Amino acid sequence: MADKTEWLSVEQISQELGVHPETIREYIRDGLLKAVQLKRSYRIRRSDYEDFLRRRETGQR
Repeated sequence: MADKTEWLSVEQISQELGVHPETIREYIRDGLLKAVQLKRSYRIRRSDYEDFLRRRETGQR
């Protein structure tokens, strides 16, 4: 049996990062954060959100 995908809302992510929800929507519209649009709202897979954060890490590589 496949693992169930965990979905996050724009509001959940904005609260976790401490930014305005519109900032998250801009990331989505700009193609920086993958999301699924359901009517007028977005849902983001946790794995896509974690990938988004990894791509923004700073420091030595």
